[in-house]
Amino acid sequence: MSGQDFPVPNPVETAAFRSALRAIVGSVSIVASGQGPDRRGLTVTAAVSLCVEPPMVLACINRSAEAHDVILRTGAFSWNVLAADQVQLAERFAAIDGSKGASRFSPAEWDERVTGVPVLRQSVCSFDCRLQNSVEVATHTIMIGAVVGQNHNQSKVPLIYSSGRFGRMEYFESVG
Repeated sequence: MSGQDFPVPNPVETAAFRSALRAIVGSVSIVASGQGPDRRGLTVTAAVSLCVEPPMVLACINRSAEAHDVILRTGAFSWNVLAADQVQLAERFAAIDGSKGASRFSPAEWDERVTGVPVLRQSVCSFDCRLQNSVEVATHTIMIGAVVGQNHNQSKVPLIYSSGRFGRMEYFESVG
């Protein structure tokens, strides 16, 4: 069934839901859009691959975020998965230092690819995307992008986030 809304009789309490979500381990990414002084970006943990054929991804963006309307206006965004040594960048794009707008971007860290949006040079991987669809859900918009360019730094270790803290991905021989 597509496009049908099902009633939710008794949703869980927001504070309890937020507390449970803090236990989930997520990769830390920056979603960016725009060009020049119109560049905007934000730190997210809600971005994932959608399908491989054709290559598509999705990112959930709060409608109050500066980048939200820029993505819709330009029809393009990048999804940049951060490396463990990029905590300061994650904090900058989360506005922990109070920065806003294009001031978050340092020319030394960013390139442009196919769409012209900012793509992080030293990320674990970055995906340059053309916006294919957007779906508004409560406070957020699900941005669905077709991947038209990418880079992958296989030597980088991913930055992760859980329980209000940043950490690094550790690799093990096997689980269980």
